[in-house]
Amino acid sequence: MDWAPSPLPQESSDCPGTKDYTDTVEGFVIVAVVGMFLLHVLGSLRRRSSSGLLHHIVMGVDTLSYPLVGYTIGKMRSSGWYVDDFAVWAVFLLLLLGSTDCLTACRLSDIESWKSIYVKLLFKAFLVVWVIVQCGQYIGYLWGVLAAILSVGVIKWYMRIASMRMMSKSNLSKSVKVIADYMKYKDNLLVSFDPVTMQGYRYMVAGEKYCVSKPSEPTPWYKKEDLKITTVEEIWRCTGNLLRPHNPAKDSQEKKTNKRVQSLKDLCLSMALSKMLNRRFAGLELLEAELEKTGHLFFNSLLLIGGGDGHQQPHERAFSVIEEELGFVHDLYYTRYFYLYQKGRYYPLCLPIIMFGLCSCLTYLLVHHKKESPPDTSLLGVTIFITAVLAFLELYQLYLYLASGWFKVALICSYVSLSATFLQTRAGACLERLIGLLLRFKAFHPWKNKLGQYCLLRDLGRNSRFRNFLHYATLGLVDKARKKGSHSTVELSGEVKQAIVASLLVSNGNLTLTNRVASLQKNAIHGDLSWEWGDAITIDSRGSVTRTILVWHIATTMCQQLDAHAKEEDAATTASTLSQYCMHLLAFAPNLLPDHSSISEPILDQAIDETGRLLRKHKKLDDRCRILMDYSGNDAPLLTQAGKLARHLMNDIQGSTLRWKVLSEFWAEMMLYVSPSDDARAHLEVLAKGGEFITHIWALLTHAGVLKRNRVPTPPQGIV
Repeated sequence: MDWAPSPLPQESSDCPGTKDYTDTVEGFVIVAVVGMFLLHVLGSLRRRSSSGLLHHIVMGVDTLSYPLVGYTIGKMRSSGWYVDDFAVWAVFLLLLLGSTDCLTACRLSDIESWKSIYVKLLFKAFLVVWVIVQCGQYIGYLWGVLAAILSVGVIKWYMRIASMRMMSKSNLSKSVKVIADYMKYKDNLLVSFDPVTMQGYRYMVAGEKYCVSKPSEPTPWYKKEDLKITTVEEIWRCTGNLLRPHNPAKDSQEKKTNKRVQSLKDLCLSMALSKMLNRRFAGLELLEAELEKTGHLFFNSLLLIGGGDGHQQPHERAFSVIEEELGFVHDLYYTRYFYLYQKGRYYPLCLPIIMFGLCSCLTYLLVHHKKESPPDTSLLGVTIFITAVLAFLELYQLYLYLASGWFKVALICSYVSLSATFLQTRAGACLERLIGLLLRFKAFHPWKNKLGQYCLLRDLGRNSRFRNFLHYATLGLVDKARKKGSHSTVELSGEVKQAIVASLLVSNGNLTLTNRVASLQKNAIHGDLSWEWGDAITIDSRGSVTRTILVWHIATTMCQQLDAHAKEEDAATTASTLSQYCMHLLAFAPNLLPDHSSISEPILDQAIDETGRLLRKHKKLDDRCRILMDYSGNDAPLLTQAGKLARHLMNDIQGSTLRWKVLSEFWAEMMLYVSPSDDARAHLEVLAKGGEFITHIWALLTHAGVLKRNRVPTPPQGIV
């Protein structure tokens, strides 16, 4: 028997249950639209937020979107009646699965599952087409618009799958090897260089898609002289108005212009450095790490020369470049901006504009049709609401891309390729002004600029009862709160960055801290601390980084709490911030530290147990510190070491200023020591969760030629 759909009856009594059925489908569609809104808005904030709630919402919506869309479309398909709104809703439901440019994958492991996602998308598309065909006799006036929207959705799907496929392990090394070959055969062979003018630094900013050897050509691409690429050297040599600073700057407006020019150039440098950093994620060798000019770029340029406004400090500029670089790396793996950027500098602008126009056209057709045959208008209101939300999200995505570093780098590369003769014409001047206006779009800050803080003595015993409740309520789906307690965050200050940079400049890239601590030797107190518990103040080859952090953290907390002048010393804030940040890494991100988590976690748990037995009944931090200052028991050797170290710091170092100078330099040097790592994937995974400051230091050391600890790189000559 042939089945024929029937239109929605005028009264619910004509078809019992019709109204309830409609309300059910309508409710699921509204939930899907809210989920789409959350994916677009919260997905764009993931890079700059470490909020667990935000990341769980994004991951939850992304995970539940597939069953939600499948169930809702199945409801529509299995109904015994159809309305034209169903076809519109089905198409919009499909856009939930692949229309978010700023969110391609929630986790690094999702990238390897691109084939299964592809199959899911094809199945959902089949269901949508089925619904549209069933509604065919009622939506004749919408066929063209819905087909166009569906086509744009399919293009967005393809871009998502293509982005994930390019970043999968099987394809990543192929795309990254282009940069490795370019550095080996082009840039590394240059002998003459100047890190101030960037002469000799032909790091690739754009153009790797032209680096392809055709089978018919016997000459490899890297031996050609006419490659269509844009380099850092070319951008620094550009004499156009948008990239030429005023030297010297005479007023505040010229200083502001110089700052903007410097930030645009540094943005291109960040893009070039991100391409080089990706080789570590692909497991390829960084041959330029051994070159003298590599060290010169950071030690004699970024770490010593501030921004173009004359006020930005060198450490601010260096970390700003690294922040933008890691933003590019994050986008490469977790968004589709890289794919959009590769396909064309202005291609990404087309789809949002087209989709916005289609949504406007669809709204007009719906309103016009309902006026001619006005039945129930409740569904029309829901449909127009969905269309308006989709149009807004498309404009939001358009702005995000216009303000992103990807689009700005594309504009700058286009601008550099323009000839000086053309820029002197009227058309060239108009184009220059247009590019200048587009470059002024403000984007989100690439990083949250906060440090996690965990104080063992202060946060002892602070467990989350709500998290434990969720653990049992979800049958173990939510991890149980561990006994290490909670943690907080503080703003990353310029003093902390400056301390890191100062320590790196003093070390000259030499991070061989196997049995000595350079900051203690420099302040002439290392000999006084060489007592029988030497592994509490030095780092040996047995993996005692965890114990060193614990002992010095507890001692630093005691000094800060018992030193009456600690609040007057800026170095005290720096030392305390870095101390608690190292503990935060030890407790909540142990994979980023040298000791394996199977070693560090038992040591930390033991320290928490020992501290809990001794101090849990004392609630005030002052009381806990005073007890430890006098403690010398044998049942808690780690606390005994910390107490002895604190007594020496408080009693034997004359003056609060020197004490906190020693501690701040120690913790800055400790951060430099623990940052080098071969586990690049661990840093890549944490980028999707807001990132960590240690990843910024790791990237900084990578470009400075420091890839491993206990290894002396080729030192650049003439460091100021």
